[in-house]
Amino acid sequence: MSCKIYFVLISSIFAALVKAQNAKVIGVVKEENGDPLVSANVIIDAAKGWAAVTDFDGKFEISVPPGSYTVSFKYVGKEEQNIKVTLSPGEVKTLNVTLAEKQQIIDVVVVTGSKYEKKLSEETVSLEVLKSDVINNQNVTSVDNAVQKIPSVTIADGQANIRGGSGWSYGAGSRVAVLYDDLLITTADADDAKWGMIPVENIEQIEVLKGAASSIYGSGALNGVINTRMAYPTEDPFTRLQTYVGFYEGPTRTRSMKWWQGNPQYFAGFNFGDRRKIGQWDIITGTAYNNDRGWLDSSDSQDFRVNAKIRHRFKKVTGLTAGANVLAMWSWGKTFFLWDSVGPKGMRPLPNTITKYDNSRYIVDPFVTCYDSKNNKFTFRYRWLNSSNVNSTGQGSIAHRHIFDVSYQRPFEIKENIKLNFIAGVGGRIDRIAPPKNPNDLTPDSIRQKIIDSLGYYPIPYLYGDKKHRGNNASIYAQVDGKFFDRLNVTLGLRWEYFNVDGRNSLKDLPYPLLRLGINYQAAKATYVRGSFGQGFRYPSIAELFVTTKVGGALEIFPNVNLKPEKGYSAEIGVKQGFKFGKNSRTMGYVDVAGFWNQFDNMMEFIFGQFGKFDFLAGKYGVGFSSQNVGDTRILGVDGALGFQTFAGPVEFNLLGGYTYISTTALNWDKPIIIYNSEGDTIKPSNEGGFAQTSYNNANAPAGLDTNQYITYGMLSSSSKNMLKYRPDHQFKLIFNIIHKRFEVNMDYQFIAYQKNIDYAFVSPFFAGVPVSAVLGIQSFRGLYEYRKELERRNYKGDNILNIALGYKPIDNFKMSFIIKNVLNWEWMPRPGRFEAPRSYTLQVAYYFRTAK
Repeated sequence: MSCKIYFVLISSIFAALVKAQNAKVIGVVKEENGDPLVSANVIIDAAKGWAAVTDFDGKFEISVPPGSYTVSFKYVGKEEQNIKVTLSPGEVKTLNVTLAEKQQIIDVVVVTGSKYEKKLSEETVSLEVLKSDVINNQNVTSVDNAVQKIPSVTIADGQANIRGGSGWSYGAGSRVAVLYDDLLITTADADDAKWGMIPVENIEQIEVLKGAASSIYGSGALNGVINTRMAYPTEDPFTRLQTYVGFYEGPTRTRSMKWWQGNPQYFAGFNFGDRRKIGQWDIITGTAYNNDRGWLDSSDSQDFRVNAKIRHRFKKVTGLTAGANVLAMWSWGKTFFLWDSVGPKGMRPLPNTITKYDNSRYIVDPFVTCYDSKNNKFTFRYRWLNSSNVNSTGQGSIAHRHIFDVSYQRPFEIKENIKLNFIAGVGGRIDRIAPPKNPNDLTPDSIRQKIIDSLGYYPIPYLYGDKKHRGNNASIYAQVDGKFFDRLNVTLGLRWEYFNVDGRNSLKDLPYPLLRLGINYQAAKATYVRGSFGQGFRYPSIAELFVTTKVGGALEIFPNVNLKPEKGYSAEIGVKQGFKFGKNSRTMGYVDVAGFWNQFDNMMEFIFGQFGKFDFLAGKYGVGFSSQNVGDTRILGVDGALGFQTFAGPVEFNLLGGYTYISTTALNWDKPIIIYNSEGDTIKPSNEGGFAQTSYNNANAPAGLDTNQYITYGMLSSSSKNMLKYRPDHQFKLIFNIIHKRFEVNMDYQFIAYQKNIDYAFVSPFFAGVPVSAVLGIQSFRGLYEYRKELERRNYKGDNILNIALGYKPIDNFKMSFIIKNVLNWEWMPRPGRFEAPRSYTLQVAYYFRTAK
């Protein structure tokens, strides 16, 4: 036998003996409620590989040579534990550990900022969190009504606006990426959020990231991200049934707007949520029904939703989980876009403009996650989102959106004080939009056939034309988060995207990757200073490019095939200061202040003009709205937030408040912008095929400009001061609750400043004048000019909205609440002419069949 063979044999025996003499540390890591902590770090010496990550049952195992060690147990948002052990050869030491929550509300765990769990205080961008309690306490049935309560956020006609990044553009895409469990919930056609689909009964929290985040979330995250995350089951099953009934009171200031007589306009509904573990299965189910007669005439609506989410944790394959989320929603009712007029008929529709709808929406989300003992994590996510819109005008759409995301994530500990987290992935979308197969057309078959024989086709007014539309998107991204010396957090991310819509691609518009850079430095124990820069990009939606529809009278919405993508960036500097009075005090909170700079190129807005052909005899005037690039814009501002929690004996007090100020500038205020008609040709603001002369503001035209040939942003604006349209410059939001034994008081207050600048056309002689209104068959904007002038004469500051809920638990599992929304019965409109709900009263009853600890 050769020396080499002897050497190998002896080495193998020696290695086996050494391994046999090693000791082991095993155990389980749990939360305070008894749930196992998944992916907790158990570390003895990371540099030597003596570390482990807990599995889905919270279990771990580490093999080390005999000796004395310190075992560290770490998890984001939990108090770290260190246990000293002395191990003899072959000993198996069991350490079962429970990690407590950190007693600082700035240590709330969030995911949206970096796509993995991270403490709120260590984020490099401004991020707000809204817990599910606020949603339940105020009887929120749609997530947009909850998001409206968050500082710096406003919602108008379903469009989200963060820090003034968006104005008002009904159904015209979104500059905010709206996510449901980390994937988009915006449709393939209009790219608008379907808030009502998100199951409020199983929400854990809503996270709002302020600022451009396209480098991590792609197109649409130009102005920020709103991510609604669902709760998973704990060791104790959770089942809740909640039902409500209520009614609207008539307006107080303009009492004549109350159009209903006799029985009040009521609303009622219920939701049911269940979360439980069965063996290796996590099962979440929910259902909801809402019936709202509406405060606006002919706006009654109903919807029904069911959803189920399952996740299986494989026992034989450590670290492997797979599951699916399935959701279906049906909604039906009536709606209208234009009101009759401002004044007594402000809550009534323009005659002959009511649309009946019957919509259905579906989601199917399979997902797979796999990680190993070295913390390599692979994730596959897919979402099919179907939105079928069928209405009485025949102008519906069948939209399919396929979303996929494949990512790899790995944390690294280079040294004890240098830690990195790397994430990279590929993603994309496939959009398919088609007209309904059976449009709601009442034309008899015999007449329809005669029309086809005569014209060679049947002129059904399809919403996006009579052809199918295709959109494709592909992206690749990577981000590194580093933590140095336990004080400095650095984020660096890149993302490249490609778009193709009906053969038109984005290679010239976006030839470079989008960048994100952020720094967070812990200057003191609870003082965090941050700075960030992020680029954004948004590609036009199918609706903005191809929509063709009527909105009332002779007014139409026109397509713009020449629409260019928006680009921009956001930068901010901020500081977060946590506080806690005394080591064992139960009074704690934080103050956060940030200054920000947002800039957008080729911003898209809906504007009024003459985009179609003028044919007086045929009753076609070619006037209406179209999405156009209005030039470059800049938004500067500052916002501050205060979070506070205290306990005084049996009384618990929680508060979240925030103030935002913005200063907006249209960089093309007095510079010509290019406007396109529905045929794709450049048009001029003249009487011959251009804007009607009375629909733009000549007073804002710069000296020497030929107003028959050119138009500027200022000429589209009602204000003489350079500012963007539909942006309130001041906002203040406040949410607080008080709990005393079985009693609870919840309140939220919003101040939203008066919109000083709107489309000039809405208050121009073109709309406000009696002759023009009569010819076009619209009176919607008559009175708006006088209404706004009256507010300005009174030096009107803005809207004050106060909601109060009183709750009582006669037994632990049963809660009754009486809720008054819009306590002051404030008459307010988030966009011109659409009055929001007057004061309403709600009785809510909730029963918890099993209460999670």
